[in-house]
Amino acid sequence: MPKVAIIYPYFRTRSPTEILFPPLGAASLARQLRGFGIDTKVFDCTFINISQLKNKLNAYQPDIVGIYSMVTLSHNVFQIVEMVRSCFPKCLLVAGGPMPTLYPEIYCTRFDAVFRGESDLSFPLFCRDMFKEKITRQRVKLLPLETYPGLFIHDQNIHIENPIANYDESVIQSLPFPDRSDFDHKTYQNEWLKKDGSKTTSIITTIGCPFNCDFCSKPIFGNTFRRRNIDTIFEEIADILHLGYDSLWIADDNFTLDNHHLKEFCQRIANLKISWSCLSRTTGIDSSMACLMKESGCKRVYLGLESGCQATLDLMNKQTTVEEGINAVNLFRKACIKVTAFFIVGYPGETVKSIEETFRIATMLPLDDCSFNVPFPLPGSKLFQRVTELNPNLDWLEENEVTFVYRSAFDPVWLRHRIQQTLQIIKERK
Repeated sequence: MPKVAIIYPYFRTRSPTEILFPPLGAASLARQLRGFGIDTKVFDCTFINISQLKNKLNAYQPDIVGIYSMVTLSHNVFQIVEMVRSCFPKCLLVAGGPMPTLYPEIYCTRFDAVFRGESDLSFPLFCRDMFKEKITRQRVKLLPLETYPGLFIHDQNIHIENPIANYDESVIQSLPFPDRSDFDHKTYQNEWLKKDGSKTTSIITTIGCPFNCDFCSKPIFGNTFRRRNIDTIFEEIADILHLGYDSLWIADDNFTLDNHHLKEFCQRIANLKISWSCLSRTTGIDSSMACLMKESGCKRVYLGLESGCQATLDLMNKQTTVEEGINAVNLFRKACIKVTAFFIVGYPGETVKSIEETFRIATMLPLDDCSFNVPFPLPGSKLFQRVTELNPNLDWLEENEVTFVYRSAFDPVWLRHRIQQTLQIIKERK
């Protein structure tokens, strides 16, 4: 029987900032492929090394290998590609994820095909048709290539650049929940037990973001906000509970954006023995909603405050105010929900004075935790287009929060020192 291998190429770094979750995109593809009766296996590299991956692939003998790639995983991706090309020369190699979506021409030099954007349907259909017609890697051009949204192939014989698909909400709501059966749940849970005493896993309930922050890149889901079917979400939560987890990280960019969706989620999860945390914007939540979130099991909210200076927020195009950020922190703390805040310091165009204002605001707020990062110019973001002298040999592969990967006007040594001073003040005030 033909087989598809989906590889998530993250090898543990054991950095203090490392946060481990099973790859939901791979699990979603696995569900779709198995729905077509295709033998599929997800190879999550989180707890293995490349030699073990090679042995596992050799035992499986896939016909198609799909690999996810984002900027911090690029080095791992190309290592794996070399191994697969050497050991499994007949395999069709397919790339997906943010980096292949942004730079398909680069990936097509190593891969046979790239699927750009949302490929939950197009990649499984491509695999189904390839196996049904008994198409080999060398005969892919015999498929109706123009019918697969997001497909990009450039080689000597084929030039296909199909438009990227962003599915309507009706399509999103029809999709089944991810198939988590290939993951090492015991190890994930043990890591979380050591980290904070919980057994946490991630879930996504909405996709897409209608905002346009300067530092943000959205090559996959784009600007359109869409909600998943609430019944499917709770089928997924039942599956998560069955697997032994007791806490959720809601990985939506905009979980609190739609009050109706948020309220229904809170009302339905309140009867389940599971706690949860989420990201939230600083606007759109009132005290009654914050209290409902707390009563339904919300233990922590993460706020992207980013700066304590309005001019810097405007540079970032955050479309929010310093006052709204302060009010949001106080609102959630009053509801007895813990608050973690994210700040960015050293933004292009800001000043030492504005950075110091951010440090001052951070020490004044009743935060349970916070982090300070320097700008990280993600490919596809407006920030990426504006910075100069990018250095791919610096922080792209490291989980280091205070190293510039481009030419900056700010001294990273000074920033590290001021960040440590500020964190110490916040710690002493708790």
